[in-house]
Amino acid sequence: MIKMPIADPTYIGQVASVTGAIVRVRLREDMPSTLVMIGGESYRVGQIGGYFRIPLGYANLYAVCTQIGADAAPHGSTEEIYTGVLEADVQKRLSGFRWMTIVLFGEGLGKEFERGVGQYPTVGDEVHLVTNDDLKIIYGCSKGKKGAISVGQIASTSGISADINIAGLVSRHSAVVGSTGAGKSNLITVLMEAVSDGSLPNARTVIIDPHGEYASALGERARVFRIRPNLEAGERPLWVPFWALPFSELQELTLGGLQPNHEATIRDLVHDMKLTAAASLANPPPEGTITADSPVPFSIKKLWYELDKFERVTFRASGNQQTDEQAHDPEEVGDASALKSDRYPAANSYNQAPFKNQRKRNIERHLELMRSRLRDTRFSFLFKPGDGYEPNLEGGIERDLDNLVKDWVGHDKPITIFDVSGLPSEVLQIIVGTMLRVVYDMLFWAQDLPIGGRQQPLLVVLDEAHRFVPEGSETSAHRTLSMIAKEGRKYGTGLMLVTQRPSEIDSSVLSQCGSMIALRLTNSSDRSKVSAAVPDDLGGLVDQLPSMRTGEGIFLGEVMPIPSRVRVRKARQKPVGDDPKMPDVWQKAERPDSSLYSRALNNWRAQSSSTDTDNEN
Repeated sequence: MIKMPIADPTYIGQVASVTGAIVRVRLREDMPSTLVMIGGESYRVGQIGGYFRIPLGYANLYAVCTQIGADAAPHGSTEEIYTGVLEADVQKRLSGFRWMTIVLFGEGLGKEFERGVGQYPTVGDEVHLVTNDDLKIIYGCSKGKKGAISVGQIASTSGISADINIAGLVSRHSAVVGSTGAGKSNLITVLMEAVSDGSLPNARTVIIDPHGEYASALGERARVFRIRPNLEAGERPLWVPFWALPFSELQELTLGGLQPNHEATIRDLVHDMKLTAAASLANPPPEGTITADSPVPFSIKKLWYELDKFERVTFRASGNQQTDEQAHDPEEVGDASALKSDRYPAANSYNQAPFKNQRKRNIERHLELMRSRLRDTRFSFLFKPGDGYEPNLEGGIERDLDNLVKDWVGHDKPITIFDVSGLPSEVLQIIVGTMLRVVYDMLFWAQDLPIGGRQQPLLVVLDEAHRFVPEGSETSAHRTLSMIAKEGRKYGTGLMLVTQRPSEIDSSVLSQCGSMIALRLTNSSDRSKVSAAVPDDLGGLVDQLPSMRTGEGIFLGEVMPIPSRVRVRKARQKPVGDDPKMPDVWQKAERPDSSLYSRALNNWRAQSSSTDTDNEN
């Protein structure tokens, strides 16, 4: 093959081998320096994450650099073989270090750019640098489309805006990963600021906030729900009615583990109570559709009372003669609404009346746990929901789940923040899973209505995702989020997983993410998990993650037209979880008043971080 003189200053080498989207490039030998000046701007050849262009007639293939140096040479290659193929002069030898690996990601024709590759290069094709003019064409394609929001600037370019594709973000799911302090909270805040700036008036997003940090940055743009005694102005109490939980989760929270026969009996009792209560609903469902898992109200206090009564009742007869007519009347009648037990004559230890119940289940400890949970103020949001969601003893309610979901996502603000930092840790996964299941199911069955997911899509942002979808776990949150990850796209529900430990997230859920936003990540196992999950065969870019600057990330997949290294701008309002201002706070001359620890104790007991002086008393 005769090498023709090439005058184009962007020319940097030739294709040596092609394996799918992976292309090995042999760099030109007469390049005096890796710093090239083109049009008055400087470009570095061989930068990891740099872009390159392979002309093929009227079309251009675009690729990103993932490896440079001797290790980038094709496996098993020899200097003689590749020199003979690419060079007419066999005396000229390229150094074994002048190799580069690039990965194809898109194709351009004129000023039109499209993700994906329809044709592939062959050995000897030229490889060129991508200039800023080329990048403006590529990124201009996304900027010209509706629903593109800016989150910062493309790193190592002169003023090119980094625009996120909203359709790709919501419809294809995404994952935001990064070590503590890498800038995840700032990125989420920037995204939500862009979503709520007025350009997307019909946007609908939900943030699951386990640390209570986003309300401080997005409070005016969002409706905030919290679990705490003293709510700030504009905040609303978070109610999650217990009767919306599936039976298995409700049993786990209230009674704990049971023998299978006892569990089946109690399930049947709950089913009967829901069946009876359903008749009083505004629009009673068909009886055949109601199960113990149906979101139908019933009185959990009455359930406890009936189960407790069955354990305590004594009879005037024994054995098979124990019927309702043979049961003793209680010496003192209890009160279901007050969780007060009936008191019966004590069973005689001898073979004479009163006799104990021969069919009792011996679940007194479980019932005591249940009563304790129902009385625990930490669980009031669940078992004593306000605003008319708590059923009376007959199962009647003033407000139903339609009002609840309307309050959650049917308001006029584009963002809903569920501050779940006040939830007891032992129920966090169950409650979050139930909340998301209620919203998802409501939007699923409304898919032909204007409020349905297809007509008004919903984006769920799940912070600390590794706590809710851990590998090898089976919880309410895990089941719901797995379903959203696998099916949500078809019904207009998108998922954004935010985590500092991607290695702990369920692989099947992470694999459903069509986009990956990776900030600085230092742990090797986390990088391996990310590398296996990134799309477009671009796992080699993950090696950059330990050296990323704070607030800088690699955007891969559907969110941007090409794999991009982005410098995310600072949010207008910092979330509470932002780093303390060090060393300024340590350089203050006076130390805080030690008497404030008393107020801290009061806040702890009241489950409130309010700084009001009322908390002192």
